[in-house]
Amino acid sequence: MRDEPMSPATDTPLVFTRQGLRGPAWFAVLLPGLVAVLLWMAAPNAGTAFATPAGALRQLALLAGLCGYAAFATDLVIGARLPALERLFSSLDRMYRFHRGLGAAVGGLLLTHALFMAGSYAVTPGLGAATLLRPDPGWRVFSGVIAFVLLVTVLAVSRFVRLPHETFLRVHRLFGVVFALGALHALRVPGAALPALDAYLLLLTVAGVTGWLYRSGLGRTLVKRHFYRVLTVRPLHPSVVEVALTPVEEPLRFTPGQLVFVGIDDDAVTRELHPFSITSAAGERELRLVVKAVGDFTTSLPGVAAGAWARVEGPYGGFWHNGRGIRRQVWIAGGIGITPFLSMARSLEGDDHEIDLFYCVEDAEAAVFLDELYTLADQRPRIRIVPVRADALGFLTAEDVRSVCGDLSGVHLFLCGPPAMIETLTAQFATLGVSREHLHFEDFRLKGRAS
Repeated sequence: MRDEPMSPATDTPLVFTRQGLRGPAWFAVLLPGLVAVLLWMAAPNAGTAFATPAGALRQLALLAGLCGYAAFATDLVIGARLPALERLFSSLDRMYRFHRGLGAAVGGLLLTHALFMAGSYAVTPGLGAATLLRPDPGWRVFSGVIAFVLLVTVLAVSRFVRLPHETFLRVHRLFGVVFALGALHALRVPGAALPALDAYLLLLTVAGVTGWLYRSGLGRTLVKRHFYRVLTVRPLHPSVVEVALTPVEEPLRFTPGQLVFVGIDDDAVTRELHPFSITSAAGERELRLVVKAVGDFTTSLPGVAAGAWARVEGPYGGFWHNGRGIRRQVWIAGGIGITPFLSMARSLEGDDHEIDLFYCVEDAEAAVFLDELYTLADQRPRIRIVPVRADALGFLTAEDVRSVCGDLSGVHLFLCGPPAMIETLTAQFATLGVSREHLHFEDFRLKGRAS
């Protein structure tokens, strides 16, 4: 066992699967920028435009701007959280991780666009880079300057300022306004467009605006939600509660290990949707969620009254999508990361699986589901529960897992817990020769640096 501390939990249980994107997802994301560049290269004067220093800088600025604008539109579509896109990326965490990375790329490309454009003005007699900071070149150009300043501001606040979850979401919605201002610039700057490129940029604009309207602008109206009522809010621990929701109409259909976004209409909490892993068994009518109090919303949940309306969006995620067909498995849960495993364990039928579940907690008081897990193991002899208390044994290592489970070469490992635990264990399992194809974890941190 190890004595290194785990990183603090976030507002949401962290559900983990192996990283990376499938080929189709990469292709779909990179294609919009590639098409824009190819359309620009088809222009008759594409090569001669580099004849002068000012012209070369302007064309490089144009290329960076085209790629940045295409990436911006794509990022807004990804942020719409469409089910078809989640399937393309194979899981929501991969989609959002790429969403964050693509957002950084948008900032870098548009910064490059601004620097090259300022350089082209600087080397042009009679202009100067400072000209871009004034409305003199016309509103079409100046709208791009305003959009760039707003983009930098929103990106900086989103990534480096610690904000409450609800404030973070409101700031994040401003990207749609930034994109709209950028569209005025991208579609109307003289000399920057060709007929085919104009039409393509218009298509990107429609796609980006539609993605933003679907999720942020008109999300309450357009996004499909399931309506529930709060049945009970039951304390399990000083910082952990179980929320049981009962459906108003047909219950949500989900697979074990998935998560939902939940918003509750009660004065005790804010109305924004928050993601939580489902703990109910598949097919169960009631939707059960186990929540740790680490943020404003989760801390206030015990004050929610029975009967309050709840909006449920989902389900999302593919943590255990193929798990039913895998016989030999090891599950490793860290703290509140036990939540998806509860749904998985409660959904097991027959003796087709051989599973070792390591339940890692700080102390005995924090192991709130240990008795139920022991009961489930009594009913299913092929499930073995291995509690790991940090105060007595330290933190779990890959060598500990191998000493308990034996040879891990053919075993599939599912991990859920704090990021530091996952990163440490996956590195250790790699040194033991465990294939990355046998490691499953979803890095579910939608809020970035928000607290």
